[in-house]
Amino acid sequence: MDRPLPTPQNDELLLPFERAVDERESQRELELLLVNHAEPLITKIAKRKLQASPFDAGDVCSEVVIQLLARLRGFKANPDKKPIGNFLGYVAVTAYNACHEHLRRKYPRRYSLRNRLRYLLTHDQAFALWEKGGELTCGLAHWSNRTSREGTQRLREMLDSAGAFERSGMAGRDLQRLNLEELVTGVFESIGNPVELDDLVNAIAEWSGIKDEIAQAHLDEENVDSAARLAERRVGLDVELERRIYLQRLWSEICQLPQRQRAALLLNLKDSQGSDCISLFPLSGIATPRDIANLIGIPAERFAEMWNDLPLEDSVVAEHLGVTRQQVINLRKSARERLARRMRAFEQGV
Repeated sequence: MDRPLPTPQNDELLLPFERAVDERESQRELELLLVNHAEPLITKIAKRKLQASPFDAGDVCSEVVIQLLARLRGFKANPDKKPIGNFLGYVAVTAYNACHEHLRRKYPRRYSLRNRLRYLLTHDQAFALWEKGGELTCGLAHWSNRTSREGTQRLREMLDSAGAFERSGMAGRDLQRLNLEELVTGVFESIGNPVELDDLVNAIAEWSGIKDEIAQAHLDEENVDSAARLAERRVGLDVELERRIYLQRLWSEICQLPQRQRAALLLNLKDSQGSDCISLFPLSGIATPRDIANLIGIPAERFAEMWNDLPLEDSVVAEHLGVTRQQVINLRKSARERLARRMRAFEQGV
């Protein structure tokens, strides 16, 4: 008689979230899962896989978080239907898949090269492709299962340093006239060790002249309003949780601004249409109006009277701070520039 298959067990990391009895507790445990466990791993993977573009890495991180929110909401509703036995493993796979999909869309020629390399490495008996430490590693067939740390480091040095390239076996060859097999063989012979597949892709693309035409997006820091960016970017499943995570960090950064910069920013905090944004903090439970009043340096009763008039005109803010209108504009500009830098760093995991 066949024995019944063992019931899959969920990862212990998920138990507090799974056992949360009310929505508030569930929200808190979900946020802890993402902030303490998932997001650091997602950021590490995205920065490594998309190292040429940190802005791409930030976008991919947001996409992965949205996917995880959907998966975890479904898990909470029915934990036994699709168990998650290894939460961090699931996060890593989701992040890797999102990175590869992003590369496929944005860099079609480079992604095509990656597929051609995978085919060559798995169908030519001289080469091998294997997984080591969660990364796809490649090299000559008799190197199978060796680590790629030393080889990858040497290959990156060849890409970054003209001197290192000139000292390698690749120097003096017309690389753009070599076929793919000859290029791969030359790399392995020059390095003498396995390398990570994605680093091999980068090197072959560079040396064979494979480039994708990419539209470059430019940010004007002077026009960046962090609260407005919040409203535009945090779209998707479980928007409230993402908004809260972002707003918590934004509030923390605002608290670290000089007092006059805080006042100049918060008393005139509005989106691109001129609508009030300061109410996002109380609505999300991040800070009460009293907290905001204390941060600005206004008595709570006086701030309550001003609430319905926010955002204030610069001349009114100037009168409150005892400075000129232009000084208010300069203070707010300095605050926004700092917030723009710090929030980009937060999104990129720096």
